Amino acid sequence: MTEPAKALVLSESHTASTDYFIFPYLQSLGYQARWISGKGLDKALLSDCRLLVIARYVTAAQLNLLASCRHSGLQVVYFMDDDLFDAHALAGLPWLYQWKIVSNALVHRRRLIRFCDAFWFSSPYLAEKYSALRSVVLSPAAITPTLTTNTSPIVVCYHGTASHQQELAWLLPIIAAVQAQSDTIHFELFGTGKVVRAVKQLPRVAVLQPMSWPNYLAFTSIQRRDIGLAPLLPGKFNAARAATKFFDYARMGAVGIYTDTPPYQGVISNNSDGCLLTNNPALWADKILQLANDPCLMEKLQAGMQVRLAKGIFC
Repeated sequence: MTEPAKALVLSESHTASTDYFIFPYLQSLGYQARWISGKGLDKALLSDCRLLVIARYVTAAQLNLLASCRHSGLQVVYFMDDDLFDAHALAGLPWLYQWKIVSNALVHRRRLIRFCDAFWFSSPYLAEKYSALRSVVLSPAAITPTLTTNTSPIVVCYHGTASHQQELAWLLPIIAAVQAQSDTIHFELFGTGKVVRAVKQLPRVAVLQPMSWPNYLAFTSIQRRDIGLAPLLPGKFNAARAATKFFDYARMGAVGIYTDTPPYQGVISNNSDGCLLTNNPALWADKILQLANDPCLMEKLQAGMQVRLAKGIFC
């Protein structure tokens, strides 16, 4: 049986457009497609590739590499989901966003027109505007593997405030380690731009904007989560903390993993209504994976939390 032809999608990351437009279309054409970042692009990959799709952005260095090792069987296509070739269309956009489009798309317009075999567009408007560019309109579609799954997703949350920057930084390698071993675990963090940038390359990590206590109380009262993280690093400010995270996580039905130190030490009953661990990153990653893969243990701890809530946290 003949193997399907291979295609590469050159993109900064997976995006809504790559997943709704490009990959479904490539699948319909019978290609075996994979995403590749600019850093991963090399001659060896291109030598085994029949089709390369440039999604939105490209650099001069990447175009030079493509030109230097393009073989006779390689077709190159450019995909556009915004009007990236018309400077007038950028009016009103934030300046940094304009600059990104200009420096990673518009500046390469003439070269891309000469270099690419076809242009794929996400809307009839774009296809008609650039009809001279061998245009093809793609229709959005769901990727088949995302429609069904045999394993329920596990949501792990860390709801630390701005005073927990050290703990958040400590957790990032743990999150990366967990995500490298699981494709069903999702993380939810609170933070601003700095946090967003720190987790940008990690899969299945959502960053929520900080909110007022009334809004947070309402949000956590209707949202169910599976695991809640409460690390606490040594420090004078942290020495005054209380065990309120137990209530936050219990309200969401989330099994808490806490640092085995006051205020949690002596309040949380280990493996009864929560989990107490030393600040060893490997132990935290293992515990998250253990809980995610053991529904019976999760149910036992969730039941223990509810009993503890009924009795009172200091009983």
